[in-house]
Amino acid sequence: MKRQIYMKPVSTEQHQNMVRSVAGTMAIEGITLSEASRHNLDRYASGQVNYQQLISELKAKYQRAK
Repeated sequence: MKRQIYMKPVSTEQHQNMVRSVAGTMAIEGITLSEASRHNLDRYASGQVNYQQLISELKAKYQRAK
């Protein structure tokens, strides 16, 4: 089993800066940050979920959509 990696929760200011950075990088590529993606970033930054949990949720969501 893979080792679980947990990110320490960050301050609101740090989180907002990181989200702006992600949105800016995506905008350079012509991609917008969806509300669902923003929600996932919020959950990850607050420590509610870890990377592996997010990936599992997204895989399950898109496998059902096929």
